[in-house]
Amino acid sequence: MKRIRTPNLSQKALHVVLAAAAVVSFFPLFWMVSTSLKTTSAVFSSPPVWWPLAPTAAAYIDVATKLNFPLYFWNTLVVSLLSTVLSMAFAILAAYGFSRFRFRGRGLAMTFILGTQMFPLILLIIPYFTIMQRLGLVNTDLALVVAYSSFSLPFCTWVLIGFFDSIPRELDEAALVDGCSRTGALFRVVLRTALPGLGATSVFAFMNAWNQYLFPLVITTSWRKYTLPLAIASLMGQTRFEWNDVMAASVLAALPPLVLFLFFQKYFIQGLAAGAVKE
Repeated sequence: MKRIRTPNLSQKALHVVLAAAAVVSFFPLFWMVSTSLKTTSAVFSSPPVWWPLAPTAAAYIDVATKLNFPLYFWNTLVVSLLSTVLSMAFAILAAYGFSRFRFRGRGLAMTFILGTQMFPLILLIIPYFTIMQRLGLVNTDLALVVAYSSFSLPFCTWVLIGFFDSIPRELDEAALVDGCSRTGALFRVVLRTALPGLGATSVFAFMNAWNQYLFPLVITTSWRKYTLPLAIASLMGQTRFEWNDVMAASVLAALPPLVLFLFFQKYFIQGLAAGAVKE
């Protein structure tokens, strides 16, 4: 008869700690959804109402009608997708070159790429705004796409370097023997093997662009070019906060990244594991 192993005291304690951490992590999402379904009076009730007895979708209707949510959603989606595609296109080429070729200054270049992640984005606001103003790109989607791509490119490159290093070089050599060019070997062989890493990196790049608030605040001057973070911030007035409307807009804004993560969850986990840098 097979013996059933029972968890020891340390394992039980670990499970309790993990369960508590999961509750703490989930609670803000629960409170956001709960608040979005409350009336204005229920939001400010004391003691607080954890879950409304009569949930209402009035806040979602207000967001869809008064906030012009579809326009802001479309602006954010277009800018996020374009910046993800642009940053991934350059990151793939750069990471493949660093992974497969040895050249003078390679280590210094990789250190520089990693070092760019040490500077806070707020230091780049004034120089970036000055450049975009001289180019006449203020209040355009192109300015945001270039900004988001420049932020994501170093990170994407560094992650993909580690992932490409985990792919055997014999695949490239076999493709070259079969008549492929170096570019053909990259796109026909290596990238097919690297799909989990590409999926994980793309999710990071997309979420980085989707959640940006500071640069759209500076670059965008017209409400027609607002992204979702700016639109949600505009709901907070000087004298009154409609917290149920803010939470409803936040729920709607969080859905696309959540769906994207759930859809690519398998590739996301595989990419994080396989993309670890190996010495």
